[in-house]
Amino acid sequence: MTDKSFPPSETRASKPFELVHSDLKSFPVESYQKYKYSIVFFDDYTSHAWTINIRSKDTALQATRQFLAMVETQYKTKVQKWKSDAGGEYTSKAFHQMLKDKGIQILQSVPHVHQQNGRAERIIRTLMEKAESIRLQARLPQSWWEFALDHVTHVYNRTPIRQLSWLTPYTMLTGDKPSIEHLRVFGSGAYIFIPAEVRVNKISPKSELMVYLGTAPGGKGWIFMRRPNNIIFTAANATFDESLFPRCPKQAGARKNTKLQTSAPKPKQCSGEGCHCPLPMSDDNDEEEQPVPLPADKGKSKGTWVQARQREIEEQIQRIPLPPLLKPLRSLCLLTETYRPLLSSRWFRSNQNRDVLGVRVKYP
Repeated sequence: MTDKSFPPSETRASKPFELVHSDLKSFPVESYQKYKYSIVFFDDYTSHAWTINIRSKDTALQATRQFLAMVETQYKTKVQKWKSDAGGEYTSKAFHQMLKDKGIQILQSVPHVHQQNGRAERIIRTLMEKAESIRLQARLPQSWWEFALDHVTHVYNRTPIRQLSWLTPYTMLTGDKPSIEHLRVFGSGAYIFIPAEVRVNKISPKSELMVYLGTAPGGKGWIFMRRPNNIIFTAANATFDESLFPRCPKQAGARKNTKLQTSAPKPKQCSGEGCHCPLPMSDDNDEEEQPVPLPADKGKSKGTWVQARQREIEEQIQRIPLPPLLKPLRSLCLLTETYRPLLSSRWFRSNQNRDVLGVRVKYP
């Protein structure tokens, strides 16, 4: 005898929290905060998901109580129907008594028939695929699965869904458009400002490179993992480099030069008369301009700097278009106008410095 297929159910709830699906997910590795399980709550009407990490199965009862209290306080309503499998955490007398005391109808699936709790199984698979993908991309340890699961649940509730006519579960539940300006690439690097109260002393670094792990409770900041002792750090002032993954072996440590993703705007050329706006730069030469070395106090470096400055000014004058009759005036312009501050300086009055320049002029 073979098992029969289970056709999908076409019945759906008509309002939020009319039907809630729930299931428990176990993990083979303890998390950073010693969690072993995660219980998932899924609203049938809005497709909104919640996850609560727990250390043992017997705490599932307390997690469910917290979820029901959250629904009553935050959304001013009550759960009417409860859908779950026949797991031991859902079949205990204390759990059934708690649901009955609240007037909630229990819709329990047949033991060992997980298909009857398909929506809860499907949301767990969706969240786990997303969580493992971002964790493996950032090369984070397996014990950090709790941060990845919390992050993808937050992102999933703000992602458009085809079943909801491309609305987000957050919009279906609250009626508001969610904000995604606070979202960053999970596991990426960020330079975090260290407040004065946390620094070792006044001359210690004011920022550190940390690993981004999600949004802080309350939505007023982010949580990071601080190295080298792997301590959770919450901050509101950070500069993100979303192309850098500090936990990746090939990108271990900070970069020598961190480039921001936003490029500098190019200047626009004005057509008005008397405009002094800068001309747009050419993209052909991407090399950085090497600065001319500044003169030192003593030695031959003064002559080296002056010669470099002289060649620079001569090239600028040579590029000025002049009629053939006025070309002899280039040298006169070079000596009288361009070098007037240099010729009148005290340093140039000595014959030795004039020889260094390679020009013979009479002091005006």
